Amino acid sequence: MSRTDDPTRTDDPFGDTAAPGSGVSRRALVRGAAWAAPVIAVSVAAPLASASVQTAGLAWTASETGLLGLRVLDGTGVVEAGALVTVPTVFTITNGAGAIDETATITIVVGRPAGLTLPVGRARGFGVATLDGTDVSAQNSVTYSTVLGSRVGFPVTTLVTTRAVAIPSNGTLSIPVEFGLSGSNSGISVGALATFPVTLTVVFASGATYQAQTTISVPVGAGIL
Repeated sequence: MSRTDDPTRTDDPFGDTAAPGSGVSRRALVRGAAWAAPVIAVSVAAPLASASVQTAGLAWTASETGLLGLRVLDGTGVVEAGALVTVPTVFTITNGAGAIDETATITIVVGRPAGLTLPVGRARGFGVATLDGTDVSAQNSVTYSTVLGSRVGFPVTTLVTTRAVAIPSNGTLSIPVEFGLSGSNSGISVGALATFPVTLTVVFASGATYQAQTTISVPVGAGIL
């Protein structure tokens, strides 16, 4: 007689055999073990703080007024002002939450004085002599308007340079700037207040861009333009 034909068989052919006197089947024990399997908790580490260039700020934060001695950028001379000249001296990047550690392109443009034109000849403008203590005078680009092939009026002077910027979370970075005289004078005198617009642009490698404006003021009688 085969195993499956035994009429006296009392155990479960699938292994559900009760332990004598226990009242609990083997299958129940297996089922209980399955439902009692331990739960393993999985935690995901939070990402590290990222650069906060999207929440940074930029401003000119200091200036100087006085009888200044200003370098001629394309030479070695210094021109002494005969009246009180005002120039910006420091700009500051203010950081938000998260550290900044990026390369940035810094552009400083000194434009022509607003509302002031020269009928003939040319005069000097302003450019950047040093940035954070480094001589950058040779990096300035000077552009005059031309009439019949001759340079006339005041120049637009542009500095473009790149540097690493590292600022801790909620910290600041102040960068000193020294301005000098750009271009040349053809022998004319400027008999009016000259206010030169100064535009600072900082572009981070990640794409965030900030801009700040200020002015350079040269009164009548300064004799430096």
